[in-house]
Amino acid sequence: MSNLQIITANIKKGGVGKTTIIYNLAYYLQKVKHQRVLLADFDESMNLTNRFIHPQKQASSIKLENQVTRFFSSEQAPVPLQVDEGIDLIAGDAKLSAWLKEIQEGKQRNYLLSWYYSNKEALEERYDYILFDTHNDHSMITDNVLAVSDKVLAIADVDSDSMGKLIEEQNYVEALKKIVANPMTGESFVSARVLKIGNKVEAEAAKNPSCSKATKDHRLFVQAVQTLMSEDESFLGYFWQRGPFAKAKTENQSLLHLKTDPRYNKKNNQLFYESSEALFERIAQC
Repeated sequence: MSNLQIITANIKKGGVGKTTIIYNLAYYLQKVKHQRVLLADFDESMNLTNRFIHPQKQASSIKLENQVTRFFSSEQAPVPLQVDEGIDLIAGDAKLSAWLKEIQEGKQRNYLLSWYYSNKEALEERYDYILFDTHNDHSMITDNVLAVSDKVLAIADVDSDSMGKLIEEQNYVEALKKIVANPMTGESFVSARVLKIGNKVEAEAAKNPSCSKATKDHRLFVQAVQTLMSEDESFLGYFWQRGPFAKAKTENQSLLHLKTDPRYNKKNNQLFYESSEALFERIAQC
């Protein structure tokens, strides 16, 4: 029986930190869990690709065969690039949205399902996890990604409409299960479970939602998530808004790299690292 897991980050809202969480989850799985990881960048901003390959080097480093566009433009599967030990990447394409109309009208509309089932045995031998980063939409491209996923990470930041977006994602995946189904048996090809997490929570509120130093919005957000966690096991917790997360982005380093850096492993960051790793573990195990 295969242990391969496919995890996708998606929410119909920009700026919530999808790429940062997927990037750091990959390194948690690789460094802590000693797992082999394949990443695919379906966000036309290419932020995940940029984390591994500097934009100025992409023209010489990335070929068409290495991009997610290959899923929809050829009968041949994309060829991943090794970007670190135990981590491969299928790079993004800034022009991916240009394929959307052709995907919607053509046979490519369920290509990712075909790719997965055609290459299932090879993927299971080569990887333990496949992580997808998506655009913040519900396009046909995103539907393809959701259809092959085991878990969907719906990520909410501290915003007035964030909780509504989590429910919207849950409802969308449930609706997709009815649409992407075997026409002969009616059995759905979609089995993804939506897992809900918060992000960018002020440290003071994260440690103590009653702390007067934390802003009201963050205190209420943490209180709401904690209540939901006690009622719904699909709510896994929240990541803190802390300096190392920002540095991980600007320096193209994972939290696990920064944790060993004397500049960022100060005592006041230890609880942040512990909390982050505990949440990554829940994502992996749930």
